[in-house]
Amino acid sequence: MFKEKDTLHSQSGLLKCKDFFNDVVAWKVKKAKFCIYKFNNAIKFNRFGVYLLLTNVYDADRFIESVECALNSKLYNDLQVSLKVYKQGKDKVVVLIPNKLWKNTYHISLVTMMLRVCNYNYCFKCWEDFFKEYSPLLTVERVFNKETIDFTLANGFILPKKWKSCWYNAGWGWNGRAKKALNALTIHNNGVVNWVKALGV
Repeated sequence: MFKEKDTLHSQSGLLKCKDFFNDVVAWKVKKAKFCIYKFNNAIKFNRFGVYLLLTNVYDADRFIESVECALNSKLYNDLQVSLKVYKQGKDKVVVLIPNKLWKNTYHISLVTMMLRVCNYNYCFKCWEDFFKEYSPLLTVERVFNKETIDFTLANGFILPKKWKSCWYNAGWGWNGRAKKALNALTIHNNGVVNWVKALGV
C-alpha cells in the first residue's frame, strides 16, 4: 500500500506468496525493474517504508501481541528497527515495514515468514517461541529445513559480517557482488532458505 495523507492506496492485487517481496528489494536497492507472475516490483515507497494490508488475520489482537513481543523485540535487538502495526477491524491489520528491512532479501524474507507464523492463533512471547515444537513454523509451514531453523534461531536477523552489505545471495557467482546481469527468477526465489544454503552453514 502507498499512503497519501490519511488514505492507503493499493499498489498490487492480493498476494499470497511472500517471495514477491524479494522482487521489491531488487527495485529498492538496484532500481531493477521486472515483472514476475504479473506482479510489477517497481512500487512506490513511503518515507518510512512500505505499508502492507494483511487480510484474513485470525485474531488481530493476538497477532499484534505476538508481533510486538516476539518479532519486534528481536528486530530491535538485532537491527534497531521495529514494525508498526495498526488494527483494522477484527481480521485486518496494516503493517509498516521500515526501509532498513528492504536492504536485502534475507531480512524481508525472514520478517514476512514470521508475520505469517504470527497468524496461527498462537501467543508468541519471545523469538525462541517461533522455533518450539508446537510452532506453526515447524508443524504447518515446514518451508525451513533444519539448517535454516538452526541458523535463524541462533542468529535472527544478524548476517555474517562478510555478507552484511550484500543485498541477495544465491551462492557463488550469484549474489549482490557479482557482475553478472540480474536474473529476476533467482532474486524472486532468494529467501531465507536459499541464503542459508549459500552461506554453507
